[in-house]
Amino acid sequence: MDSLNNFYKYLEINKNLSSYTIRNYSNDLSDFFKFIKEKNVSNIEKISKLIIREYLSSLIEKKYQKKSIARKLSIIRSYFRYLKSKNIITENHAELIHAPKSTKTLPQIIEKEEIKKLLETPKFNTTNGARDSAILEIFYSTGIRVSEMHNIDINNVDFNQQNIRILGKGSKYRLVLYGNKCQESLQNYTSYFRNKLILDPKNSNALFLNKYGSRLSVRSIQRLVKKYMLISGISNNVHTHSLRHTFATHLIEGGADIKVVQDLLGHESPTTTQIYTHTSAKHTKEAYFKSHPKAKLDIK
Repeated sequence: MDSLNNFYKYLEINKNLSSYTIRNYSNDLSDFFKFIKEKNVSNIEKISKLIIREYLSSLIEKKYQKKSIARKLSIIRSYFRYLKSKNIITENHAELIHAPKSTKTLPQIIEKEEIKKLLETPKFNTTNGARDSAILEIFYSTGIRVSEMHNIDINNVDFNQQNIRILGKGSKYRLVLYGNKCQESLQNYTSYFRNKLILDPKNSNALFLNKYGSRLSVRSIQRLVKKYMLISGISNNVHTHSLRHTFATHLIEGGADIKVVQDLLGHESPTTTQIYTHTSAKHTKEAYFKSHPKAKLDIK
């Protein structure tokens, strides 16, 4: 469909969205149009408010999370907004539909003892272990997203200043800092092991490479992080983004200003970052009642 391809080009050029984000848009719209096809609707002008509601209802029946349904509706709205701006449709029916209200849950964080165990899990003296150790250290030291980890080039790392130039959302760059333990892991990987993964010097810009000498994919990074979490005995509910949540929460617990955390995370709005103040408060309360000898009543 030409309008879809043009929409993806618009997202790339006008909105500066990453290829990873555009792929997510494509996946969600593909699901939507499969449903439309099953309804025998061939003309995009015939997609009514009722049909969109039926689609959302089908997602609820399939046990999709409210957050996922809201995201899919948001993408459909964006696409219809684009169609209207190009006079392909006369009315954006998706704008009239409200997404199901999601229950706000605090992000899951990893305890400091568990983080220590996780970071010690990879084998420091093997090629993959050295690489994976550096990946885990960067995640916890910087709070970057998995797509941002995937995009790091070797020349983005400033070993002297201990910072990394990150390509974030909207194709915007920011600097993130990392500490001495992360520096040790990075230097171990880049000085002794990374060269073993380089098969073609012309294609070796990526910081993290796979066994074929190519840039390590987002999916591979997610898999290896999950593997080490399972090995170290961390809950099955956590994932790469949990390391980002943990980074932010531990910073705030340590006294970091919320504006500093916002800048390091690359958040446009401080409202997005404020959830970590709630997480920190909840975490502090739990730690208090768990640890203080007089926090609980002595019941005999």
